[in-house]
Amino acid sequence: MSRAFLLAALLLLAVAARAQSLVMYSSAHTAPKQFADGGRASGYAVNLGVAILRRAGFEPETRALPWARAIKEVEAGRGVLAPVFSRTPEREQLFLFSLPVLEDAVVLVQDAARPFPFATPRDLIGKRVGTTRAARFGAELNAVLPQLRINEDGEPPQRLAMLLAGRLDAAVIAGGEQAVRYNAQRAGIALSRLRIVGNPLLLDSNHFAIASAHPEAEAIMARINAAISRMKAERSLQRRLDDYRARY
Repeated sequence: MSRAFLLAALLLLAVAARAQSLVMYSSAHTAPKQFADGGRASGYAVNLGVAILRRAGFEPETRALPWARAIKEVEAGRGVLAPVFSRTPEREQLFLFSLPVLEDAVVLVQDAARPFPFATPRDLIGKRVGTTRAARFGAELNAVLPQLRINEDGEPPQRLAMLLAGRLDAAVIAGGEQAVRYNAQRAGIALSRLRIVGNPLLLDSNHFAIASAHPEAEAIMARINAAISRMKAERSLQRRLDDYRARY
């Protein structure tokens, strides 16, 4: 095989790899991290996911859906989850996870007029707690979830409104103070009416994920991990994340 022919073949393979389409799913209701804006997938984690997939040689097609449905679509082998997914032992039985992409502060929010003492997740036992439908958290919080009076809703503004209406004792919000502030504004709620409790419930490592049963799961994830590693080595991953977060 001539050198020219080999180089041409390698070039064609590289072009084909760059042109490979990949659907990336995210939540439509978890602003500002991931949400639907006029039907289009938006949010700082979505923007970062698109940048990583392009660096990995994919042409991402983004889709924002209700969170539980987005997970089901990926479980069925129809694409990957954006880098917004927490690792749990149960999920590891179904999905292949990428290297960590970002760390997400999950905070507990109370009505400032109705505070209660909180030190550990066990202090939530018996309380009415609002979370995102199909959300899962760190081991300590997951362990007490069955003992909480959980209300799973569609999106954080609704959760904060229910909190101030006295229908919840606390709300779990992913994305830290930025997400609380952003969603309070969307709900028309003054931030002074809310109390973010102490330290975060957890700092949650977020990942891409693909169904383990997907026929190309390992190959796709290897390319994604290589892109993540390169971007971390260049320090461009954190710079992009900071830039995208600043837009909200």
